[in-house]
Amino acid sequence: MTRPLKTLTLISVVLLLSACAAFRPQGGQEHLQDRLSELEHWQVRGKMSVRTPDDGATGYLDWQQQQREFDIYIAGPLGQGATRLSGDGHSAELTLPGWDEPRSAESPEELMLLYMGWNFPVSDIRYWVKGQPSPRGDAVTTYDESGLLSSMEQYGWEIRYSRYSQQNGFWVPGLVKVSGYDFRFTFSIREWTLYD
Repeated sequence: MTRPLKTLTLISVVLLLSACAAFRPQGGQEHLQDRLSELEHWQVRGKMSVRTPDDGATGYLDWQQQQREFDIYIAGPLGQGATRLSGDGHSAELTLPGWDEPRSAESPEELMLLYMGWNFPVSDIRYWVKGQPSPRGDAVTTYDESGLLSSMEQYGWEIRYSRYSQQNGFWVPGLVKVSGYDFRFTFSIREWTLYD
């Protein structure tokens, strides 16, 4: 390799590495976690799949969250089999396919257990889907070299993260896999919308 070509190659490699660094999050784990705590009003769209010991299903997901108020809508292919779970810190409503009226309870966890037989920490998922442990309990966390959460264990559930992207200054995951107690939930997020 001639000297000018070696120099050009070296400059290209340096520029490429610099460009890659510019698209990686800067700062430590604490900084990124603090930023996620500010994110309380958002919407995600994509797909959600559920695997249980007896069954499995995939649907289109539209989830809106504003502080403790949530509205999670899941529809099967061609809009069939729509399920909606909504509520706030005081009550929740669940509508399953074939129901004329929603059922209500004091918490989403109570509804899921009563009508679906799932013991699932629904109220904590709003933290998990952002790439953040729930502040309501202890968690064992693992971070990648950029300070982004790559895996976490909380309440006996294991959560794995990948496909991060930057949205309005926040680094949010595009793929969230939750497993435990013979259940597997996968959130494949196509679109994040963040609100002030």
